[in-house]
Amino acid sequence: MPVRRGHVAPQNTYLDTIIRKFEGQSRKFLIANAQMDNCAIIYCNDGFCDMFGYSRVEVMQRPCTCDFLTGPETTHSSITQLTQALLGSEERKLEILYYRKEGSCLRCLVDVVPVKNEEGDVIMFILNFEDLALLLARKANKTLHQRLTRAAFNSERSKMKPSFLNSSADADLMRYRTISQIPQFTLNFVEFNLEKHRSASTTEIEIVAPANAFERTQNVTEKVTQVLSLGADVLPEYKLQAPRIHRWTILHYSPFKAVWDWLILLLVIYTAIFTPYSAAFLLNDQEEERTWECGYSCNPLDIVDLIVDIMFIVDIVINFRTTYVNTNDEVVSHPAKIAIHYFKGWFLIDMVAAIPFDLLIYRTGTDETTTLIGLLKTARLLRLVRVARKLDRYSEYGAAVLFLLMCTFALIAHWLACIWYAIGNVERPYMEHKIGWLDNLANQIGKSYNDTDLSSGPSIKDKYVTALYFTFSSLTSVGFGNVSPNTNSEKIFSICVMLIGSLMYASIFGNVSAIIQRLYSGTARYHTQMLRVKEFIRFHQIPNPLRQRLEEYFQHAWSYTNGIDMNAVLKGFPECLQADICLHLNRTLLQNCKAFRGATKGCLRALAMKFKTTHAPPGDTLVHYGDVLTTLYFISRGSIEILRDDIVVAILGKNDIFGEPISLYARPGKSNADVRALTYCDLHKIQREDLLEVLDMYPTFSDCFWSNLEITFNLRDVRRLHYG
Repeated sequence: MPVRRGHVAPQNTYLDTIIRKFEGQSRKFLIANAQMDNCAIIYCNDGFCDMFGYSRVEVMQRPCTCDFLTGPETTHSSITQLTQALLGSEERKLEILYYRKEGSCLRCLVDVVPVKNEEGDVIMFILNFEDLALLLARKANKTLHQRLTRAAFNSERSKMKPSFLNSSADADLMRYRTISQIPQFTLNFVEFNLEKHRSASTTEIEIVAPANAFERTQNVTEKVTQVLSLGADVLPEYKLQAPRIHRWTILHYSPFKAVWDWLILLLVIYTAIFTPYSAAFLLNDQEEERTWECGYSCNPLDIVDLIVDIMFIVDIVINFRTTYVNTNDEVVSHPAKIAIHYFKGWFLIDMVAAIPFDLLIYRTGTDETTTLIGLLKTARLLRLVRVARKLDRYSEYGAAVLFLLMCTFALIAHWLACIWYAIGNVERPYMEHKIGWLDNLANQIGKSYNDTDLSSGPSIKDKYVTALYFTFSSLTSVGFGNVSPNTNSEKIFSICVMLIGSLMYASIFGNVSAIIQRLYSGTARYHTQMLRVKEFIRFHQIPNPLRQRLEEYFQHAWSYTNGIDMNAVLKGFPECLQADICLHLNRTLLQNCKAFRGATKGCLRALAMKFKTTHAPPGDTLVHYGDVLTTLYFISRGSIEILRDDIVVAILGKNDIFGEPISLYARPGKSNADVRALTYCDLHKIQREDLLEVLDMYPTFSDCFWSNLEITFNLRDVRRLHYG
């Protein structure tokens, strides 16, 4: 499989950003389209619905003057001020008396915030509602708390009258009340006919768009985001946008990161080869003395090791700034989240592998130090754990797998050769009778050891080649006897090497074809299907934008299903088990949607069998204008927009439903708008005939279902009565 890039297609994250920022602030807001008549409401959050007691279905498409919230005591001037604010291009703050659905009234502080598109035109308004009574109560409580704290601090120095605190708090409360009622903007009555609105009822006020569209093109300042407690760099424009990447953040699929990963891979391979070799063959007392005298300039390998340590430390820094893909296939670029993810993952291994142990205990000058440095330097081999994961990305071809297996076999033989030499070298000074394999080698090649001359005996080249020859012959067979173990330690090690060799030989060389076929059958199917897609694109000459959408959808669909046809898998099980599986897959929808409350277990199982799940990338059109409405959609993740003549009339999100009220019509109608995904969306859908079939089998639940079903947006075009 290629590198897991995550969701990198341009997305319209406007709604998701606002909802995410408002969730922690208990905001009550709605969004209106400034390009529609009467600035129709296209979205309202749950906080707004809870505040006034209306469902989202009852609020959508109404004028954002919220005339349905007005009552007998709502002043006409406040409605006029709101109407005037919706004709401007600057944020406004005003006070209005509104009524809940059950009849109680509450005084609200309303923030009217214009939002521009990429051309600079004001196309939307955000209206944020706050209960003024709660706001004043919080202010009074805060003031009272401050007064009490100050009084406790000063109680030892002066006496205070008992009524002082209460009177001060009340005075502050009245002062805040007075300031809140001061008009905070100037009305322009030149183009606004006030008499017209005085003669009309509150439900008949109509918002007229300015004749000159450029009257609304004033740039929105930072005050817009400050009103909503958002940073100036947080609120996106309403358009398809590529994922926002923080400054100095490196994309995990960028060319630089790919080159850097290959460089680190080469350094890790160098470490895997030369660290055991250096610890066994080069790191000795004589070498330590030379390093003591002339430093790192004596041995070029020491300089290379220092460079490797520095590169590993730099890699840790880069990993702290490299994006990753989370469980939702989203690219995460926030530095704090990247750091937490790295700390929980590979940081400890990378940190231990990057510690320059030979520098930390440099010039200690003891025999134990030499051995300790050799052991600690092998900690760099921990990096191989990450290499195995990275190489798996490129191990999808049979030839590559065979090559990797051969390299792994050779690397293990190299490590065992270093251990074989270390055993003989450590034992030799303490043996009374020189029977070790090093002494036998010295006698065979005529380079005998002289204990008074440390440079005597076989050369390092002779010793390494002989040790590697012994480990390869022991791993692949039982050896040839020309290099044989003589001491107990050598014999025990030889037994271990033979056991390892038999296991590796049987599992790798004896089953190479079986391993490749078993482990990479899914990869072969992926490439086969991808090749078919590319051939289809080439044969039909699909244009580039559509080609990218096809390839991206195929890759994401494969990542979700791993190339498995879920319908084919389900058909292999009995119907009772199929129903249980479908009930599990759709459990979130069936448990949380109000329409399915009261259904029996059998009814839910029948419904679950009929539901299908679909995934839509940003920009995909789910329903086109004029399409026959044969499906009812339930949104489980992401956000979509409803468009008429390229004008947004509604924005729907998680738990919203769109389609048509099937129970009201005998025949399916046609869509009156386009439905397009703004972000990556997951939807549950059920066909009209399947839903009616299940409800016919459960007539008792049918009435309850139709009464509880709230379709957030009705797509049926009532003007089209026939299919013509």
